[in-house]
Amino acid sequence: MKARLWGLTHKLAALAVVAGAMVSRDAWACGSCRGPGGAGSAVTAPWQRWGVTAAQTLRLGHGIWNDRGKYTAFGSQSRDEALDVAFGGGFRPRDDVELAAFGTFGHANVVGPDFAQKRAAFGDVSLRARWEIVSEPAIDLPKQPTWPSLGLNLNARLPTGTVELAGASGGGPSAGTVGSTATSLGLGTVEVALSTDIRKTFAQKVQLAAIFEGALRAPDKALGIRRGLAPRWLARAMALYFVTNDITAGLFVDLSGEGNVSYGGRTAERSFQRAFTVGGMASMKHDSGFRAGLSLGWGPPIDALPVNVVGMTTMTIFLGFTR
Repeated sequence: MKARLWGLTHKLAALAVVAGAMVSRDAWACGSCRGPGGAGSAVTAPWQRWGVTAAQTLRLGHGIWNDRGKYTAFGSQSRDEALDVAFGGGFRPRDDVELAAFGTFGHANVVGPDFAQKRAAFGDVSLRARWEIVSEPAIDLPKQPTWPSLGLNLNARLPTGTVELAGASGGGPSAGTVGSTATSLGLGTVEVALSTDIRKTFAQKVQLAAIFEGALRAPDKALGIRRGLAPRWLARAMALYFVTNDITAGLFVDLSGEGNVSYGGRTAERSFQRAFTVGGMASMKHDSGFRAGLSLGWGPPIDALPVNVVGMTTMTIFLGFTR
């Protein structure tokens, strides 16, 4: 009898563990799937199967940095603004792997003292594979694991858009590059990027994240001349606060850049770009699978750190649905 009771106790304990794991799934941190997207992000959480997402981003330029890091505010006759919509979907063939695809449609408006240019077009298509090497734990665990979570993204940006847009200065960054407001429009070449995100949750409420991305671009002739875009890089520090299991608030700091561009085999000296952005975000998710949020970013008008980029204020509204 004791042996039977002991066996029954073990079975009940095992069922309780499984049931507890199932209940706590919705409480998993999943900081990578609570934001507007980009490097180190995911459409779905590891326990979900598929999801769709859409985001609308408004970028308003307020000035430009030259090749010496000197900032100049736009005058009353100059504007550099872009409004774009990004849309995509993700699917998990297994819990630790997500495959996703994204597209964009953008509208850009550039006005200077002696010129004006408007453009609306579909941008580049991106294909992404994500591997959750170490998945994020549930935020309701009484004791968090010692080791942080680790994710890896491989992204291929395909040249389905074109490069035609100048910057508000008359010779600003090309569309699709780090320093342009029209980042969603065509880069003009294939770009392959690899990013990693490291996340650690403390006291069931705070998650700190470090995200790094590097990208290589293929040579192209999108401007009618042989062009070589230099490698691109991004470093992001992020802090998330889980107000509840469903509501998240966060702050981030981005430092990004790319090297000198070459035309016809000759390097354009001091054409490299470097951008600095600070911002915050808030999001919510519902048990039905719906989620929404808002992200704000700002390039502070300070000298020296940014180079050859348009300073901009960015607002993104994002929606998603996952199952």
